[in-house]
Amino acid sequence: MASSLDGKSAPAPSLRPPGPFVMSRGKLDQARMRELRAGADAILVGAGNVREDNPDLALGAAEHARRRSVGEREPLRVVVTRSCGGLLPGVRMFDPARGGPAIVVHTRALPPETQATLSAVAELVLLEGAEADVGVLLSWLADAHGCRTVLAEGGGKLNESLFQARAVDELYLTMTPRILGGVTAPSAVNGAGFAPSFVPDATLVDVTREGDELLLRYRFEWA
Repeated sequence: MASSLDGKSAPAPSLRPPGPFVMSRGKLDQARMRELRAGADAILVGAGNVREDNPDLALGAAEHARRRSVGEREPLRVVVTRSCGGLLPGVRMFDPARGGPAIVVHTRALPPETQATLSAVAELVLLEGAEADVGVLLSWLADAHGCRTVLAEGGGKLNESLFQARAVDELYLTMTPRILGGVTAPSAVNGAGFAPSFVPDATLVDVTREGDELLLRYRFEWA
């Protein structure tokens, strides 16, 4: 995740510029994201991020080409949604030329027309229990696809669910020298919030500076 100095991950909806919004302007943030993707079995993202930023969830060009040349699996690209509202078959994460297999995990039954449209570009999986407990999704990824390392790229609601399930081992956070403000602006973790003792204090294990940005790596140890 990348954050402004006042803890926002994107501008307030009414102030958001058209097209994808990129918080960090440094090269290291993007390079680190590609490196993390290369070490993951699956890349997980919320439907809001797909609708707003249209990410490809892909590896770097060189690593992508290398894996394609030797037939090595690329990370699964997984989007979590209730009923697929606003997910279009032309989004970049569904393009097989860009990356690994695409999976849509939905927690509610889909209209037949939506199912027919999206099943042509992605594996559709109904996991009703994942709306209340994202651990259901993580268990399914492990059992069905052998996933052991899952990289989550937001948004804040998905991240809140992962912390709620005590499933976060590490947080990679880029602090940017920006101020966004706004009570409706999203943060790295949204939702109703946690009691002060619910999430343990993280341990800072690495700091890298690039210009006016700080790339932080934190580790969580759950009791």
